[in-house]
Amino acid sequence: MSVVLVRLLPIVVAAFTVSGWPGAAEPTVDVANRASVPAGAAGDRVLRVLAHVEQRLQTTRYQHATVVRERDGVFHWDCSGMAAWVLRRAAPRAMAGVRRGRPVARDFFNAIDRAPVDRGLRGWQKLSHIEHARPGDVFAWLRPPAFAPRNTGHVGFIVEAPVPVPRAPHAYTVRITDATSLPHQSDSRAYEGEGGYGTGTILFLTDGQGQATAYGWFGTSSPGVIPTRIVFGRLAER
Repeated sequence: MSVVLVRLLPIVVAAFTVSGWPGAAEPTVDVANRASVPAGAAGDRVLRVLAHVEQRLQTTRYQHATVVRERDGVFHWDCSGMAAWVLRRAAPRAMAGVRRGRPVARDFFNAIDRAPVDRGLRGWQKLSHIEHARPGDVFAWLRPPAFAPRNTGHVGFIVEAPVPVPRAPHAYTVRITDATSLPHQSDSRAYEGEGGYGTGTILFLTDGQGQATAYGWFGTSSPGVIPTRIVFGRLAER
């Protein structure tokens, strides 16, 4: 996602409030009670690949051409380039169900959106409720209507289960790993850096039935949320 697009386009504030919003403190989570078990064998492999990247990482940058030199710790890519690189190693069946060649965020969204919710098919299973998401699952959204056409959306990996936001009905924060030019809340990337690979917190607003309808890029520090179509998918073994 382009830093220019995020900073210049209007943010649509959803019809909900939370004490101190915007700028509310990030919710405190009881780690012992949070569901942190990986989403199956494929989800576990995703987390292992992400851990490998973090161990090797020396330099990262947000750019549309994927340039990875593991031995040197170089990981330069955008969100879809990163997702494709990880899935080719952790879940090749799912990657084969996305698109041949160079996929974009929209292709990951479509692969998840057309998957059944009751079983895996062509490497994917669509999650029917945000609370079902677990570490190793994938999130993807389509380009918001007001964004420039060259932006096809965003994609990344969930690394911690969603957490309900206190006093904000149907809102959840999620720790995710992605590649971006603009860091999220509590992000591992420097705000004045070149972006690239990192982990941060995003806020998702849902419709009360568990379907995400909007996102807040900066977690609970977001000045508002941006409506778009959002899906969560699990990597299936078949």
